[in-house]
Amino acid sequence: MFCTNCGASTKNGADLCANCGESLRNNQIENKLASLRAFNDPSSPNKFGFLHPLFDFSFHHSVTIKMMKFLYVLSILFAGLIGLFFILVGFETSLWFGIFALGVGAPVVFLLTVIFSRVFLEMILVVFRMADHTAVKGMPNVKEKAESREGIQWNV
Repeated sequence: MFCTNCGASTKNGADLCANCGESLRNNQIENKLASLRAFNDPSSPNKFGFLHPLFDFSFHHSVTIKMMKFLYVLSILFAGLIGLFFILVGFETSLWFGIFALGVGAPVVFLLTVIFSRVFLEMILVVFRMADHTAVKGMPNVKEKAESREGIQWNV
């Protein structure tokens, strides 16, 4: 049996968690699971979309994916503004440079900016996912064992 509060393993039939002191009675567990199901239900009225996970100070809900989507939309808008600026500067300089900027320069600048921002955001997302997978969840008191120095060959 595992504690629903901290995730620590407890003896079957125990009333309290030995790690955090949370009650392990079935009715409290069922109430907690029901509230979690209601919160995760997409049709639930207590969903606040982007803002609720953003201001969740307990960090129970991840906002990373929603944040990445928001930043990607902003980067596309920014790339469009850069392309438009490139076209305007081109036509201010000369007619031929403006035509070149309109036909070739602005689309290339737009695509390169979108590609760069997408790759950058995906790299950040990979780092977050790696951190999630390498974290030891539910075991707050786990300590790494120090490596023995006896088996080390010292090349001095």
